Amino acid sequence: MSTSDGSSQSSSSPQWSDLPDDLLGMVRLRLASPHDRVRLAAVCKVWRAAMSRLPAPPTVPLLLLSQCEAPTTEQLRGTKRLCGPDDSWDVRVPDKADGKWFVGSHEGGWVAAVYSSTLVIVNLFSDAEVEVSATCSPNLQYIDPARLRKIIFSEDPTSSSCIVAAIPHRWSYVAVCKIGGHKNGWTKEEMHGEIIMDIAFCNGELYALMYPNEELAKFEIDIKVDGTPIITSNHTMAIKRRDRYENYPGYLIELHGKPSMAILHVWLPNREPFFKVFALVDAGNHEGYMYKWVEVMSFGDHALFFGLNSSKAVHVTDIHHGVKRNHIYYSTKKERWPKIKVPDDALYSVITNDDEHMYCRKNESIGDGVESTGYYMVGYKNSLMWIYPPCV
Repeated sequence: MSTSDGSSQSSSSPQWSDLPDDLLGMVRLRLASPHDRVRLAAVCKVWRAAMSRLPAPPTVPLLLLSQCEAPTTEQLRGTKRLCGPDDSWDVRVPDKADGKWFVGSHEGGWVAAVYSSTLVIVNLFSDAEVEVSATCSPNLQYIDPARLRKIIFSEDPTSSSCIVAAIPHRWSYVAVCKIGGHKNGWTKEEMHGEIIMDIAFCNGELYALMYPNEELAKFEIDIKVDGTPIITSNHTMAIKRRDRYENYPGYLIELHGKPSMAILHVWLPNREPFFKVFALVDAGNHEGYMYKWVEVMSFGDHALFFGLNSSKAVHVTDIHHGVKRNHIYYSTKKERWPKIKVPDDALYSVITNDDEHMYCRKNESIGDGVESTGYYMVGYKNSLMWIYPPCV
C-alpha cells in the first residue's frame, strides 16, 4: 500500500497492544481508581497478561455503602456501592453474601457477612469463599453469627493459619475460631460486665479496648493439635489513666507496631467532633504503671481509616492517589433528616440504591497538624465499613 507521497506504509505499524510492560505499568500507577485499573486490564489479552506480571499497585480502603438490603427486595439485590477519596462505583455482590449484614473485612476485597445463623467469608471481586464454622466442637461454645457486630482477621483469610476474632452486639465477650473446615468451633472469653469498644490484632496478638476506662485487655491464644485456637486467658494491662478523660467510644488499631486508640470527641469550640489518637507506650514503672496512653501528634507516612466495622492504618507512598499522609478518613452515621440537606462545603455526595444518602466533607482542623475527612451516612438502616479492593 502506498501513501500520497509514494512511500510505502508498513503493515507492521506499532499497535497499542505492543506497548512494553514498563510503560503500561507507568500508566496503571497514574490511575487512582480501582475501577479504571480494571478497565485498563480489559482492553485486550496482551494488556491483561501484562497486568498479571507487573507489581500490584497499593490499594487504599474504600467505603462500602448499602451494607445490607432486605433479602426479599429483588430490585435492590446484586450490587453495592464503593466510595473512596477519588471516585464512586458499583460492584456486584456474590450470591452467598447478598442480602446479608457486612460485619468485617480484609485486604483484597474479603468481607464477613451474616444473616440469621449463617456466616460467610467471601471475596466481593473474585467470588472466592473460605469456610468458617458456626458449629461447635467438644468443650467449645456455639456462637450465633446473627449476634456478631464485628469480625477481624489475623492475616489473609486464605492462609491456613488465619484466626478470626469477633465481638457481639452486646459487647460482652471476645470469640475466636479458625479458618477452614467445619470441625473447628468457636471459643469465647467472657469479660464479666466489662464493655468492649473494639478489638484488633497487633504484632499477631489480640487486644480489646474496654469502655469506659480505656483499659486494654490482652488475650493469650493457644493452638490445639487440630489447629483450633483456644483463648486460655486474658489480662488487663496496667495503664496509667490519661489526665483528660472523655467517656466516649473509641477505635483500636495497630500504628507503628503499637496498639493505638482513637477517640472521636467534641474538641473544637464550634462543637465539631474530631479524632485524637493515642499510642500505648512504656511508662517506665512510673507510679506503678507499666504503660500509658500518649497522644500521637503525627502519623508519619500513614493515613488512618476508621469505620464501625473496620479500621486500619495505611502506609501511604508517592503512588497512592487521592490519599494524604497524616490524615484521618472516617465514616459515621447521622439520624435521618426530614429533608436531605448537603452542607455547602461537601466534597461530593452519593445516593445509595436503598435511598440513603452519603456525603463527604473535609473537617475543620484543630491546629495540631492532623486533618480529617468524614463520610457521613444519613439514615438509620445501615452501618458503615471500610474494605480493601483488590490490587488491580
